[in-house]
Amino acid sequence: MKKLLAAAVLAAMSVGSANAALSFNNAEQTTEINQSGFLDLFDANLGTLTGVTLTLFGSDHTTISLTNNAANIQSVRATSSVDLFFASSLVGLDLSTASLSLTGATGLVSLLPGATEFFGPLADSDSVTLTPLSSLFSVAGGGQFSISCESLSGIAIVGGGGNVGSNQTTTAGCGATIAYDYTPTTTNVPEPASMALVGLGMMGLAAIRRRK
Repeated sequence: MKKLLAAAVLAAMSVGSANAALSFNNAEQTTEINQSGFLDLFDANLGTLTGVTLTLFGSDHTTISLTNNAANIQSVRATSSVDLFFASSLVGLDLSTASLSLTGATGLVSLLPGATEFFGPLADSDSVTLTPLSSLFSVAGGGQFSISCESLSGIAIVGGGGNVGSNQTTTAGCGATIAYDYTPTTTNVPEPASMALVGLGMMGLAAIRRRK
């Protein structure tokens, strides 16, 4: 059994796979995001697919500003959130439950009257690994399918009695990797010893021809 873990491996083993893609990672963009990328299907001509591991991942960076609009000190805690939701163009691949929740918190802070404080960038990342049905990914000649992700971001304020204003600037990005376990198709390849004997035989025939 073998495992395809890198595009270079698939490119070396499959004709027409020079642009093989077993992973993609989008750069972070200002939320809300709507990103996508492509992954290669397994070429059934390589062998029998026995297992699929699909990993979806995401990351974010958030900067938060808090302003105390009250006439006295306010204690407050702010938490940013980014939820990433995934979908796929591959028929039968349901990613509706494969979501990620990213967060960043300021911790409890005390703000002087009229003061504004900045926090961040607060970073978070997470991933989810799935083992979907292998038959969905095995196609003679290979091919590609897409995975997309969308975000919902926001900020929650605890404390401050409604007197603390907030502002949030967030970037987020998503990506995916896929690995295939498979049993290669067997082919009859001459053993090294047999090839050596053939070579010696051809050299002998050449020597006989020279003598004649």
